[in-house]
Amino acid sequence: MPPRKKQKIASTAGPVSSPPVSLPPASLLARAASQYAYALSLRSKEHLRSPTALIHLDAWLTGTLAPKIASAQPLTKADLTDLMKWKLARGKSRPTLLALIASNPAPLVASATAAALHTMRDAAHDREAALRALPDACTLRGVGPATASALLTLHPPHVLPFMSDEAAAFFAPAQVYRRVLREVRARAGGEGGGGGEAERWDSMRLERALFALAVLRKRGEERVLQESADASVAETEAPTRASASSGSKRRRDSDS
Repeated sequence: MPPRKKQKIASTAGPVSSPPVSLPPASLLARAASQYAYALSLRSKEHLRSPTALIHLDAWLTGTLAPKIASAQPLTKADLTDLMKWKLARGKSRPTLLALIASNPAPLVASATAAALHTMRDAAHDREAALRALPDACTLRGVGPATASALLTLHPPHVLPFMSDEAAAFFAPAQVYRRVLREVRARAGGEGGGGGEAERWDSMRLERALFALAVLRKRGEERVLQESADASVAETEAPTRASASSGSKRRRDSDS
């Protein structure tokens, strides 16, 4: 079976005005990111036949597939199949995609993903250069830009975001992947007030925050975000209160 032609990604040569990105404040995103596991469990329970499958697939994604990609190991057809299962369980169900993935010869899966990941390694922090990896992955049947981004976002330093349904919902409908990825880390980090918080934002963490926020809103569970904020404030204030109490005690002791 001949490989698919590479999908073209719209060129951004020349000045491109970035449409407004309706990202929530970084403080809300940080709280949403901290609730990713809970949001994932809510989504997982929607699959009545296998309510824990998504949890296991997500653990495999970060615990097995991501390190494999980081260490430049070749990917197998089973890896690509499980990645698609994760994507479908986490988002909209498109069963025909699994059949298309299964139709790819194993050598083609290995060569196409190797080419894409090689491009990612060469690109390093250059997002425009990293985009050239998308067409390589898209030579595989059943792999479009969204699925390719699910794979490539795992490559450190995570410069390409996974364009999940939940992440895409926060952007204007007319926007395309290529235009929004420029804003992803800059916007999230830029609103973080600088310092350590801004440095911890990468495209992978941001997408997970947007996923969690979308799921929690859909399920009417936004209260956990406020609870998370209250807990954070309490943790911040506790040392201050303890220090003030200690200082007051020392003053009383010195006066006696």
